[in-house]
Amino acid sequence: MKYVIYGANRVAKDFMYIFDELNILYLIDERCTSETWCGYPLVKLEEALHDHQYDQIIICDFDKKQKEQSLQKNGLIYKKDYIYEEDFFDGLDEISIPTERKFLVWGTGQVCQSMMKREFPWPVEFFIDSYKKYESFLERPVVLPQKVSDWKQYYVIIAVERDSEIRKFLLAQGMIENIDFINWKVVLSLPSLLLRRTIFDRSSYDLDCNTMLNHLEILPEGDTRYCCTTFVQEGSDNILKKDQEGLWKSNIHKIMCLSTENKTFSFCDKSMCPLFLSKNKKVALYKEEPYKKMTHFPEVLALGYDPSCNLSCSTCRKKLHVAKGEELEHVERITKEIQKNYLSVCNFLILAGNGEVFFSPAYRKIYESETCDPKYIRLLSNGLLFTPQNWERFRKGKNGKIMLTVSVDAATKRTYEHIRRNGNFDILQKNMEFAAELHRDGELHYFRMNFVVQKENYKEMVPFVEWGNRLGVDEVFFTKILNWGTYTDEEFAQISMMESDGITPKVELKEILVHPIMKSEIVDLGTIQYSHKIDTVGIVENYYMWELEKRGGKLFT
Repeated sequence: MKYVIYGANRVAKDFMYIFDELNILYLIDERCTSETWCGYPLVKLEEALHDHQYDQIIICDFDKKQKEQSLQKNGLIYKKDYIYEEDFFDGLDEISIPTERKFLVWGTGQVCQSMMKREFPWPVEFFIDSYKKYESFLERPVVLPQKVSDWKQYYVIIAVERDSEIRKFLLAQGMIENIDFINWKVVLSLPSLLLRRTIFDRSSYDLDCNTMLNHLEILPEGDTRYCCTTFVQEGSDNILKKDQEGLWKSNIHKIMCLSTENKTFSFCDKSMCPLFLSKNKKVALYKEEPYKKMTHFPEVLALGYDPSCNLSCSTCRKKLHVAKGEELEHVERITKEIQKNYLSVCNFLILAGNGEVFFSPAYRKIYESETCDPKYIRLLSNGLLFTPQNWERFRKGKNGKIMLTVSVDAATKRTYEHIRRNGNFDILQKNMEFAAELHRDGELHYFRMNFVVQKENYKEMVPFVEWGNRLGVDEVFFTKILNWGTYTDEEFAQISMMESDGITPKVELKEILVHPIMKSEIVDLGTIQYSHKIDTVGIVENYYMWELEKRGGKLFT
C-alpha cells in the first residue's frame, strides 16, 4: 500500500516514527510554505487530490474534524479513500482484546486502583474480590468469585500482585489465558493503549532525556522497564518471552522512546523524578529535526530480578525472603539469559535494585561471569556483606570503574536494627569504614549512602549527614518512603513524613530540612522535592549516569 499523510504536525511525526516501514509518498498541508517537512515532500490538498499514485490518505492530527470535512467535500469516503492514524494502532498488539464482551476486574487493592487511574479504556461490569471487603468499588458492585455463574460471557482482567491462585481458578472454569482473561501488567503494556497515551498527549517539557534509548531494567519474573521502575511503571516486556533483539526493538520499547523524543514524557512520574523539578508543562514548538533512534542494544543494564536478601527491612517486606521453588527457577532462567545475551554488550552494569547483591547466588553468577567486565559498574547493597573477602571475590577480572551505593536508613544502632531487621549496626559501621578506605585509595570511584525518610528515622537525618562527612562519601541521598504494598493506606499515612499530596513535608520534617547541614554539598534530597536543589540540566544521556555525576565528578567521560 502507498500512503499520503494529511497533516504536517507532531502527531504525524510521531506516527511516522512508530510506523516507519509504511510506504509514505508525501505529506499534505494546506498552509505549506516550504517544499519539504521532516524529509518528505510537502504538497497542498488540491494537488494531492489530482494525484492517483497513492492508495489511501492517513489523517494525522489531534483534532481531525476539519481535515475529514475537507476530504468528504471532495467525495472521499472513510476507510475506502482515507483512514485515521489510530486505525493502525491495534495492529501493534500481540494480544487481541475482545471489546464486545463484558469486562470484569479481579481485585480491589492498590494494584487495581493504580490500573484504573491510567485511563482504563473499557467499562467494568463489576469487580471481583476473593474476600469481598467492600460492597462497591469505584461505583461498581463487588462480588465473590463463587457468585459468577457464566464466566465465558466475561473477559477478566486480574489486577492483583500475585495471581497464581486466581489463574488456577479461572483455568478450572475453562477460561483460556489471553483469550478469556489477562494480567493487569499485560493490559498496561498493550502498545495500542501506550501509543494513544503519548501520541495524543499535548504536554511538552523542556528536557532532553535519552534514558529510554539506551537503558534496560530487568525485574522479577523477567519483566522489564526502560528507565528506573520508581519513575516509570509501564511499558513492560519480558526477557523470557522475547530474545534480545525482539525485546529491544519491540513496539513497546519504540513507544517508550517516542514518549521522551516528543517531549511529552507521558509515562514518567513527574512527582518523583528530580529531572522534572524545575520543568513546567508548556506549549511545544515542533521542530523538523528527526527523532533519535534507540541504541543497537541496551548499553545500560540495571538488574533487580532476585529479591533474595539477608535483611527483612520494614519498608519492603514482612520477613526474610530467599528465592525457592518456581521463583528460583525463574531467577535461574533469567540469569542464564542475561549471561548469554545481555552481559557482554552493556557498558554500564547496575547490580542490584532488588535483593542483596552479595547474598544472591544469581547475582554472584552474574558478576563472576567471564563476560562481566563493563566499563562501569554500580553496586547497590545494604553493606552488611561488603567485606574484604567479598570485595576481592567481586573485584576479580574487573577493569572498569566501580561505584558503591549503600542503603542504610539510620544513624543509630537502635533505629537501624529496628528498621533493617536482621541487621547489625556494628558490622555495618566496620564495613562502611572499609568502603571509605577503598574510596580514598581510588578503588571505589564513587561512594554514596541512602536514607529512606520515615517517621521512625527522620530525626536522624542530621547525624546521618555528619556520618557521611566523616567517611568522606560523595553523597548522602534522601528519599521519601513509598508504599510497595507493605502497608495499609492508614499505616502508610502514619509512617510517611509527607502530607497527603505526597509532595509537601510534614511540619516536623520541615524543621529538619532547614538545618544548615542539610545545605551541605554532599546532601541530595532526591524525591523530597520541597527543598530539593534545582539542577538546571537540559540534556541527560542516562538518568543513572546523570544522578551519579552530579557529585561524583567525570565518572563516565
